[in-house]
Amino acid sequence: MLIGEFAKRVGVKPDTVRFYEKVGFFSRDRAGNGYRVYTERDVETAELIATGKAMGFSLREIQVFLEEMKRGSLDHSGVQQSLKEKIALIDSRIASLEKARKLVEEQIEYCREAELRENAQLSSSG
Repeated sequence: MLIGEFAKRVGVKPDTVRFYEKVGFFSRDRAGNGYRVYTERDVETAELIATGKAMGFSLREIQVFLEEMKRGSLDHSGVQQSLKEKIALIDSRIASLEKARKLVEEQIEYCREAELRENAQLSSSG
């Protein structure tokens, strides 16, 4: 399939596909007519990239993982460790967001109480 169809199928822009090709995710091979041609294996690679990015992995980390897979030398314990580190990072972000949420909720309550006090003062002075 050509780049436009491939990009649409995997949900990215053609420029993103070109960038991924440039950094080595996809072959730079071209058909006889000079067009880039993508295969089902490239679709699988693009899906792995999207999944890795969604989990918070950098493109470099994803590239190392894919290279190990291609060589058949995937370090499963290393992958598990990386995934555990991502879970810890996610948990840390969740805790930070929960703290921020609590602060925002406290400010809402403070504003609500201030508004009630102001309204009560206006009612008693009017």
